[in-house]
Amino acid sequence: MIKFSIDKEVQNLLFENILYENHPKTRLKNFVLYLKSLDFKHKDICHICRITKPTLTEYLTEFKEQGIESFKINKWKGQISKLNEYKELIDNDFENNPPKSINEAQERIEKLTTIRRSPTQIRYFMKSLKYKYLKTGSIPGNGDGQDLIREETREEFKKKNLNHVWKKQKEEKE
Repeated sequence: MIKFSIDKEVQNLLFENILYENHPKTRLKNFVLYLKSLDFKHKDICHICRITKPTLTEYLTEFKEQGIESFKINKWKGQISKLNEYKELIDNDFENNPPKSINEAQERIEKLTTIRRSPTQIRYFMKSLKYKYLKTGSIPGNGDGQDLIREETREEFKKKNLNHVWKKQKEEKE
């Protein structure tokens, strides 16, 4: 068990970090240390924060060695995509012939790089390349006079087919 005391000034700083820190993992680290400053047992801190004892020990050791400033640093960057190596190749291909859907982009990226990723990962990668997908909409009418021809054919259809139906209905009623 790591023992040390935390003064009120640092305790207040920890509480402010819990409230105003952007990254959730950094907030958690501050919260763990804040609970430690309130003399909670290690077992209780692990239970409340849902962390393991080795993680708690790591946080406390880090605080003891590096101080409160290390608890403001965000060390979590995520993984770098393997597709980043082929960024220029994919960008040039998409510049010449933009994909019409995420699934098409997924297939083309797989053909270019032999790397298969899920549609969600492809969407994030495309956003990192500054591509955005456009929603398609409907265009009212054809815009070339075709709707006039359609109206004529509708009228012809009504005359041919509906007159026949109406006659049958009249005969049945009589």
